[in-house]
Amino acid sequence: MPGTYEIYGALPVQSRFRHADAVRLAESLAKPAHVYFATDSVTHTLVIRVSGHLSETEQSAVENTLGQFSNKWARAGAVFSRNLYGDLSFLAIGLERHVELLTELDDLDQQIRAIRARQAWILARLEQPT
Repeated sequence: MPGTYEIYGALPVQSRFRHADAVRLAESLAKPAHVYFATDSVTHTLVIRVSGHLSETEQSAVENTLGQFSNKWARAGAVFSRNLYGDLSFLAIGLERHVELLTELDDLDQQIRAIRARQAWILARLEQPT
């Protein structure tokens, strides 16, 4: 069942990357998705937004295409925002070692949030009269 899907972010790209390379990427994603992109030759960055009513297979194809593209052109890792039915999540793409580190940072952040929530619960219990 198709859902409202959107993924967007900015990817640092290699200095040999050209606008024509972004055009080819956009054309490969354009059906059935809507693609907006911009390139900056000064900062060597590609900004891209892909959206539409896409099936799970089409969503997976978009993410795989972005992953393959980033394997060829990225000069660092990047975190893209992903929105499906209003549910926000993130996708790390780019250089493999950067993606691994970004994923590990996310795992640590989730652990820290859980510890802080537990800490707040304990402090609240301490403040309650017995």
